[in-house]
Amino acid sequence: MKLKTLVKSLALTAGIAASFSSHADFLDFQIDETPYGGEVITADKLNGGYTEIINFDDAGNFTATAFASMNQLFGNDGTANSSQIGSVIGANYNLYATFSATGTVMTPGAMGSNSSLSAESGSFSLFLDANQDTTANDVATLDLANTSDDMLLGSSDNLAQNVGLLYGFGGVFDFMFRDFELTAQGDTYFVSPTPFYMSVRVDGDFDTIPLEGEQTVTGDVSAVFEVPEPSTIAVLSLGLLGLGATSRRKS
Repeated sequence: MKLKTLVKSLALTAGIAASFSSHADFLDFQIDETPYGGEVITADKLNGGYTEIINFDDAGNFTATAFASMNQLFGNDGTANSSQIGSVIGANYNLYATFSATGTVMTPGAMGSNSSLSAESGSFSLFLDANQDTTANDVATLDLANTSDDMLLGSSDNLAQNVGLLYGFGGVFDFMFRDFELTAQGDTYFVSPTPFYMSVRVDGDFDTIPLEGEQTVTGDVSAVFEVPEPSTIAVLSLGLLGLGATSRRKS
């Protein structure tokens, strides 16, 4: 392993863990690949590579859009080799994601970084490409080609905890999207658990970039699913209790 890769991995592990101590273990999910010549398989992580366009203004703000292939499916014991997804020989379909974020730049950054990015809003969408031919005409506008056969599996525009950390050797990011909802097509692809997980966490890394103008960023990205944190469940429970009390008073 190269020193740069090792340092980046250590920074991602230490920095993100310190920022989000509530990070959960990867949770299993099942996908149904029978329409693509496969079977129902169990995995816990999607992985791939991405291209992102980040624009910085002169007032400490940024906007970012990204297109990511998600064609590696991992299970508890490593790559889910029985999958028909695009990274294996004879694959029958691809997965890809689009995501965006808007926020501010802080210098100096958090946790010993040179700078950090904090997003105030964003979105994440996951697609299945049956013909394996979708490409990005323009990542900045998420103008994609050959999408007529693509299916939206799920999406979220509720960006919660997030951080981007820039060091001298590169950067890492960790974005949590809440209220992840499957479409009807997504329900036939992600078949377990039911109901499906409400949160998706998107992590990745990138090389050093200047914080000015328009920058093109490439790197690795992964997505895992999580359940609501205990605090979220507690608030939801209180809300349901309140609704019950209101109903009793009205009856």
